[in-house]
Amino acid sequence: MKKLSVFLSLLMSMLLAQYVFAAPFCAVTSFGKQCYYYTLDSCLSSVELLGGVCIINQKEVKKPVGTTPFCLVTSYATQCIYYDIDSCKEAADLTGGACAVNPNVK
Repeated sequence: MKKLSVFLSLLMSMLLAQYVFAAPFCAVTSFGKQCYYYTLDSCLSSVELLGGVCIINQKEVKKPVGTTPFCLVTSYATQCIYYDIDSCKEAADLTGGACAVNPNVK
């Protein structure tokens, strides 16, 4: 019985892990939209081979925090703390994320 309990706990942890760390990037190719990339670099590598583009996964991206013009989108947060695109891109390069315009700023 204890083995079954341990197995079920492990199985539940694995199933829930996919929801905790949502993939923020999608590759859009002739095969369709595949949203399981945790870094922009991994997505770009995939589309380089298949042809296509990478987009931000709007269904899985975290709600933006902050009121500055630019946001850093990663698998763990969307941080809108950048006043200029260059500093945002620099942070994106370090984290494997991408920069986006803050939808909350008009």
